[in-house]
Amino acid sequence: MPITLQDVAQKAGVSIKTVSRVVNEEKNVAEETRHQVLQTIQELGYVPHVQAQRLASGKTRSIVLHFPLSDPGLFSNLIGMDFITGVALAAAKEDYYFSLMTGSLTSGGLIKLCRGAQADGLILMQITVQDWRVEFLRENKFPFVMHGRCANNDGLSFIDLDFEHAMMEAYAHLTSLGHQHIGFLTYPEEWRVKGLGPAVHTLQGFRAAVKKFNVTSPYRECQQTVERAYWATRSLLKENPRITAMVTVHNTQAVGAITALQELNRKVPEDCSIVGVLVGNEGELIIPPLTSIEYSSHEIGHQVAEMLIRKIKGTSPGPEQILVRPELKLRRSTAPAPR
Repeated sequence: MPITLQDVAQKAGVSIKTVSRVVNEEKNVAEETRHQVLQTIQELGYVPHVQAQRLASGKTRSIVLHFPLSDPGLFSNLIGMDFITGVALAAAKEDYYFSLMTGSLTSGGLIKLCRGAQADGLILMQITVQDWRVEFLRENKFPFVMHGRCANNDGLSFIDLDFEHAMMEAYAHLTSLGHQHIGFLTYPEEWRVKGLGPAVHTLQGFRAAVKKFNVTSPYRECQQTVERAYWATRSLLKENPRITAMVTVHNTQAVGAITALQELNRKVPEDCSIVGVLVGNEGELIIPPLTSIEYSSHEIGHQVAEMLIRKIKGTSPGPEQILVRPELKLRRSTAPAPR
């Protein structure tokens, strides 16, 4: 016969309700009692019935990552498996299920998600500076955190990349090598028009860097695909032949830029240097290996999931706001500006 809650309660000398509170990780249990119950559970080999546990607690023990995506073909370009794995591992560690939503959500869909016991909390991605999902969830007091940030983040929890710092690092490195004419491939125009954080913050950082280092830096807004970056690079170089360096915001853009440069008989890095901004360590697989402003997407995924679970459990100290500063990784795609 399987061990029951009653068996644990009798051996531990506590009520069934107390055992249930310990199993469901509720806070209102004395630490000594909690330790006693957990020790008894281990001794008896008690395994909680997950479905019964959910019904009793009113919790699903599941979290949802919402990544609205208009073009499914761009999924792998926009969100890496390292990030997904980080979220999934953090959820599993706390015994939470994790699911991914990539479609657009209506307010009705969010109501069903919040009130239909489909999840205990949400991780929002592709945050816009004025994001209706954020206001809706805040008004409905449903637990959520953001990978990104809004214009007004008062009382909100998020983890985001410091795009402004990343752009400063890229331009500081290139100007230290003597480059004064630098082409830039940034996020697509529709991202900026929608107010998506990466596009908005990156352009702000770009303009600040251009002003600080007093360089000439024409730019193009383009999709994060090899083909679009290829044509954008050719356009930039045709109109600005004095360009000796390029900055891109994605690995695929870097590959497109390098391909265009090769076809124009411009060697990387001898004739034109390239820096990839806000990329993972995949940059080392590009030929030549890409000098990058890097971050760990796996670690960010892990941290944002932990942040949400703390909020669900009520153990977070309050709003948590983390800006991750990517670091410069020198490889072989940058060199002194040609004379």
